[in-house]
Amino acid sequence: MAASCTTEPCCGLPHSEYHELLVTYEGPLHPASKHSRNKTLCIRLPHSGVDETSTPYVSEQHVLASLSERLGWPASMLCIDGSSSGSSSILFPTQSFLLSGEEENNVASTTLMHQHHPLTAKIHPRHTLIRGGKGGFGTLLKGQSKQAGAKTTLDFGACRDLSGRRLRHVNDEVKLRKWRELQQKREKGEEVDELAALKTESGIRNWHLMVPSWSDGAAFTNKGKRKHERQLEREVRSWQSKEERANRQKEEKKMEQEWAVMEYVRRGEVESARVSADNMKEGILAHLKKRKLEKQEISQPITAAGLVSTDANNSEIEQDLIMDKDGNSSASSLITLSGEMSVVDVPHSEQTTKLQGRNDVKQIRIQSESDFATVGVLLDAAKLKETPNQGIHIEYTIQTAGLAQIGWIRVPTTSKDDVEIFLPNSDTGDGVGDDNVSFGYDGSRKLKFNGGTDTAYGSVQGSKEKELVEWNAGDILASWCRRSTDGNTIEIGYLLNGNDLGVAFSIAAGSNDFGYYPALSLNLGEVVDINLGPEFSHDVKEGCVGVSHLSKTSSDESHEEGVSSKPEAKSYDDAPPQKRPRDEDSMTMSRPASANATAAIDTFDLNNCSSVQELLKLGSDRLKSILLSMGIKCGGTPEQRADRLFSLKGLRREDYPQKVRGKNFIL
Repeated sequence: MAASCTTEPCCGLPHSEYHELLVTYEGPLHPASKHSRNKTLCIRLPHSGVDETSTPYVSEQHVLASLSERLGWPASMLCIDGSSSGSSSILFPTQSFLLSGEEENNVASTTLMHQHHPLTAKIHPRHTLIRGGKGGFGTLLKGQSKQAGAKTTLDFGACRDLSGRRLRHVNDEVKLRKWRELQQKREKGEEVDELAALKTESGIRNWHLMVPSWSDGAAFTNKGKRKHERQLEREVRSWQSKEERANRQKEEKKMEQEWAVMEYVRRGEVESARVSADNMKEGILAHLKKRKLEKQEISQPITAAGLVSTDANNSEIEQDLIMDKDGNSSASSLITLSGEMSVVDVPHSEQTTKLQGRNDVKQIRIQSESDFATVGVLLDAAKLKETPNQGIHIEYTIQTAGLAQIGWIRVPTTSKDDVEIFLPNSDTGDGVGDDNVSFGYDGSRKLKFNGGTDTAYGSVQGSKEKELVEWNAGDILASWCRRSTDGNTIEIGYLLNGNDLGVAFSIAAGSNDFGYYPALSLNLGEVVDINLGPEFSHDVKEGCVGVSHLSKTSSDESHEEGVSSKPEAKSYDDAPPQKRPRDEDSMTMSRPASANATAAIDTFDLNNCSSVQELLKLGSDRLKSILLSMGIKCGGTPEQRADRLFSLKGLRREDYPQKVRGKNFIL
């Protein structure tokens, strides 16, 4: 209970004295402060002492020490802003109260409480953090400019303003704001004074803030200002000329494009005008005749087996080269497996001395017209089956000693486990020797190839020097393939100008069927002569016969000519070699016959199907065969094939979308 103000203890009872102060803190909070929000603190301190007038007081140091514990700042950084006594070290109370206390150990006690005026505490000014920095940076720059040999500075970006920001950052904001204002005027088409936009009040380029009077920009004389303005004028004219030149070039390019379009339209109109009604009629009749001939070719029975070109679809290669169950055999011929090849007869005047004057020698010259084209030599499958232990010998004349891979390909036999097929591709550069079922040799690089790997090869057998021999233009390369004496392996070797290069490959013989055929891959522009025999420039390898012995007889060929008569290109001794048309002769590299055969065999009426589910019942292989026969892309899953095929229902062939047409698509 409160009592009247007194400094004497009451009734001789023991008592204690305390000072109670209400302090408001004005200043930043310390990161470790417990009072992160409340800045008004109630402090209770013990009695410090009594002065000469018997008035109790509390020391300011005790107050600051208590604040330091609560605020986290050192007591030396804090100060009291004004006290009741006007003293900076002693604080006197305004009034005192005597409070009765509770009994403790049967002894009553009292408390004398001294209250003070509300106080305000803050950080001492000498410790206040100036947000603008320590100051004096401009003075430092000025002092440096007065040193011997120094110049007055133009860079005030390191200075800070009163908010603590670097002046270069403030200047950049001003510069960006001014640029946006000018850009808006330019976009609206308003006239902009570019020279005035470059000028600044400071006289320093791109500095939009004020500078001291001693700076270099402020010290410009009238002559210096005029010189500075002339420099800005030259820059403005240079910018304007560059912009005009860029706009002029843009307009010229636009005019060129428009002129090209107009010229294209004009040429089309001229070409259209040239086509008269008679010419149009003749063109239609010629096209109809061409389609009729193509249909006749498709309807003819296919008796000769062939390799399918793999450029259109590598995954679709028909096994026509395999000996069929009925014993049908194929005529000895050349067939393009990948890329484009041109074929001409070799004149007798260009043949070697040993072969001149012999009409029974079948020598053909081929030239590659695409990157790494591949051609194969087809043999009579029936004769191969009759003489499985008979080797094959073929001869090539190197006309251009460039990149070529000459060798053999293995085709699947009648065994069910033998399913791997030779898949060349001129687009990817895969040819003879680049997979597991082909074996090739390149004398220009002195390497042999199989399964995508290459090994050094080409040293003459029996010679003391084991140097690898490189072929040259005019050299004669013979290649042979035979079964070993024990019958367990197939051996492939080469002879260069009659010199034996040894066995290049030894392959395990998996069956009694001999399924190896000559083939070669040529780089673009390379020319090679193929001699099919029966006479060769050099001796035939022991145990082998020429390719001509494994071709059809003349009676068989005459019978086939009755089925499909095609004129053969004539060859004259003194005349230059003539290129054969692609649709002539059984030895031409025409479009693969297997695709046409598939179209003739697999006939299908799409109008009888009412849904995609019906097409799916046909199976993936049947869908693929139907799409191939129509010249449509056949890739993807069975569902995608069925959707693609069903989307063509009711459409005429010329209305088929371009995206579904394959490379062999014919209108």
